[in-house]
Amino acid sequence: MGNNEFDEILSALDRETARIRVRAEPRRYNKPATVISGFPPGVDLEETTRTLKNRLATGGSVVDGEVYLQGDHRARIKDELARLGFDPETVEVSDTALPKRGRRG
Repeated sequence: MGNNEFDEILSALDRETARIRVRAEPRRYNKPATVISGFPPGVDLEETTRTLKNRLATGGSVVDGEVYLQGDHRARIKDELARLGFDPETVEVSDTALPKRGRRG
């Protein structure tokens, strides 16, 4: 078994055992953002973010090891992460409601 094959096996195991957490939080001007954290080491976050942005038709970025996507994508994110090779059983999606938007004053 070559070193490259061993690295691929370890990467596959990391993807299956990671505890990925998904939550939505309000950002600037009370707009929702989906935050994904808990990726295992060795995952190319830039490539993962690029793929998620294309599949969800949204903007996003990587900040301090967390993926930020514009909008509330909690309903679809588990399926999209499964398509990228992450085990759906290890993806925890928070169902905490976002605060109500309203006018001040």
